[in-house]
Amino acid sequence: MMSTKWYRKLVLGMIVLTMAMFSSCVMQQGLSLTQDRSGWATTDLYVYDFFLTVLEDFEPFAPEEREKSIMDASIDDFVNQLHATASASNIASTKIGSNGYFIDFTFSSLENLLNDLNRRQPQSIVRITRSATATTLVIHLDLENYPQLTRMIPFLADPNFETFGPLYNEGMSEEEYLDMISYILGEDGPSSITDSVISLRLTTPSVIRSQKGGVREGPNSIRFDIPLIEFLLLAQPIEFSATW
Repeated sequence: MMSTKWYRKLVLGMIVLTMAMFSSCVMQQGLSLTQDRSGWATTDLYVYDFFLTVLEDFEPFAPEEREKSIMDASIDDFVNQLHATASASNIASTKIGSNGYFIDFTFSSLENLLNDLNRRQPQSIVRITRSATATTLVIHLDLENYPQLTRMIPFLADPNFETFGPLYNEGMSEEEYLDMISYILGEDGPSSITDSVISLRLTTPSVIRSQKGGVREGPNSIRFDIPLIEFLLLAQPIEFSATW
């Protein structure tokens, strides 16, 4: 029988291999929860070549000289932030080629982890409620609580990324936004954005009873897909939920 340690290594290897082969998603976030709300998280991030080129073009305008690329420094900042929390452990990160990043860690409490990442303040993006018979996880992101996300994921607040985000482009239509992207990133920019999604795969400790949004992938697993353009504009709130 395969040990848990070797099984986890096998799963990680498959995730890394899949990420190296298929890059249609900008980010895939895996989240596995246990009955006590602890769990395991993985993050796969892929950055398109043309976007890396744009970031490199921005380097001369950085307020201070960087020893690492903007992306490498941003990922390191996030990993260091995880290390600074009391609720995250077994933290590992790997760079895959020049475009991919993989982060893996466990957490003792999802709520505590998110609050820690939000500068130890309560956050409203992910809510977990429990009754005598069921547990519900709700994900809600809008313009009002988006600043919480930038604290949890610091590179979203980097001036080089902020330009492309929802707060900077509030009220802009999709057509206007894609025109801007074409001007800044070139002709490959708009299609790369409209073809890309952010995927959250949630694995629950028991069978999922109901859901709002998402695609059921198994009795206790569900995938929530967010088109990248919807995340970048946040013209409408993004909300998903699952009850088990």
